[in-house]
Amino acid sequence: MWMGGNWRKPRKEFVDTSFNPMSLSAKRVLLFGDSCAMNKTIAECLQKLGAEVVVFYDEAIEELETALPHFLEHKDIDGFVFSVVHSEFKPIRFVKPGNVTSLMKDNYGLFIEVLRVLSKSRLLKHGSSVVALSSISSVRGMKTKTVFCSAKAALDAAVRCLALELGEKRIRVNSIQKGYVNTDFVKDSVKTATSVRDGDDAVKSILGVTDASEIANLTAFLLGDAAPTITGTSFVIDGGYTA
Repeated sequence: MWMGGNWRKPRKEFVDTSFNPMSLSAKRVLLFGDSCAMNKTIAECLQKLGAEVVVFYDEAIEELETALPHFLEHKDIDGFVFSVVHSEFKPIRFVKPGNVTSLMKDNYGLFIEVLRVLSKSRLLKHGSSVVALSSISSVRGMKTKTVFCSAKAALDAAVRCLALELGEKRIRVNSIQKGYVNTDFVKDSVKTATSVRDGDDAVKSILGVTDASEIANLTAFLLGDAAPTITGTSFVIDGGYTA
């Protein structure tokens, strides 16, 4: 039995009922990623919460330093979402140097380059937030996904380093290590994965497959003002797969 002292309801004037912890009103957010279903869900969620979402995607790393600031009209942003998750299922005997180069560029290299350009061009506001989509593959060994796992592990390592470097400007940097999400199953790579793996990993998730809206909601929370000191952290959303 709890034997604490008397608890009194807070005086009404100290309760701020106007504050919405999920509000992104007046915030400008860059979403870097292709037009997949996951990214559409994230963009729609952020917009519903009041953010101005600008979506940009260009695989040509060498062109980003010129193209990105021009696209943003040299106006700064309050948030940056890196939402590129390009996986590939390939046994090691079939992995070629080109596969390594491509997956490392898409899942890690582009993140570093976009953030470099934003930082150099001073387009990230003081106190802004960076959210990168990673994967539980970063922390869980998986057959036929050696290169992808390595790329996302590099991304999560970069998040921790960048949180320290950019913290001087109160810029927060976090990642989301997602497991199987419902929108993944429209991808050909996932549909054919069972031919080279031991069954369907999705059934190993205790709470089942995650809905894309849950990824979007966490992204919104990390971008908002309700998480001012959360940085350098990777959040797992996988239905209990790695539990």
